[in-house]
Amino acid sequence: MKTFEDGNIEIEYSEENEPCILELMNQVLIAYDTVTSLFNLEDYDKKIKIILYNNIEELHQDVFGERREDWGVACGDENGHLKLLTPLNPGKVHKYNDILKIAQKCVGDIIIEDSFKDIPDWLDITAYLFELMNSKITRHVPDIQNIQSFSDAYFVTRFLTKTFGLEKIVEIYENPKAYNKILGLTDEEIENQMIEFYK
Repeated sequence: MKTFEDGNIEIEYSEENEPCILELMNQVLIAYDTVTSLFNLEDYDKKIKIILYNNIEELHQDVFGERREDWGVACGDENGHLKLLTPLNPGKVHKYNDILKIAQKCVGDIIIEDSFKDIPDWLDITAYLFELMNSKITRHVPDIQNIQSFSDAYFVTRFLTKTFGLEKIVEIYENPKAYNKILGLTDEEIENQMIEFYK
């Protein structure tokens, strides 16, 4: 295994992944800088280690002990490392660029999880920032207290960001239990405004 380090990111990879390492490093450094800057986390200095896997079977065997669905291409481990499928062999569900965006989201999530507690399930700023969703908007408006997927959280976060701005989202991360007060809305009012937003 080889190692490539830049700032607070370290990528462990095999030689066949050499062609994608610089681009992957650049993308995760963008995520690191974006999230630490947005949330003014100047003191955040944790080194994030990414372990790159050559194929999905190898990743799933190491992480789960068995084969899982093909969409599962990234997972944190008990040491806080990110285990990631190589963009060069993204599997049947994803493409090269999808893996780069997933890596950005995961690095952002690691920083946020280290820095903030009790974040509501419906708030997912990293999916929004790194444009992870390319799904079409459906008539389904998620119930914010019963989020079923990260795509539901993406649509809630997109609505809140477009309506209230990133500053309010940062305030919610800093004080998640006061989100109704920060937005000046009840859960029902949030959902009603979301319905209007996505009409």
